[in-house]
Amino acid sequence: MKEIVEYFSKNGVLFKSLKEVDKTLLKTRKKILIFCATDIKKNYHSIFKIGQKSRFLVKNAIELVEIEYKLQDVENHNFRYKHLIITEEICSKAQNYLKDRGWKLHYDFM
Repeated sequence: MKEIVEYFSKNGVLFKSLKEVDKTLLKTRKKILIFCATDIKKNYHSIFKIGQKSRFLVKNAIELVEIEYKLQDVENHNFRYKHLIITEEICSKAQNYLKDRGWKLHYDFM
């Protein structure tokens, strides 16, 4: 969690609160870390960190969007910013799918 705070503060986003969401609340077993955050301007951020070893495909992007909808239901509000921190390669179709839905992709994490 410290790495995420440092990464976003380097990019000019300071968080007032940051908490990790339990994956069992969202009924998923994916290898993913999910965080809900509020910045100092009172904007809500959802942060997803994926550390898979294979290429990130469109089917993974669709599943990620579904998890994000479940997160909105659990937290009872919509998120203004949705971030995906990914270290592996991403399919161009998956990239376009997420960007069309307002996601910000971060490749340069650590």
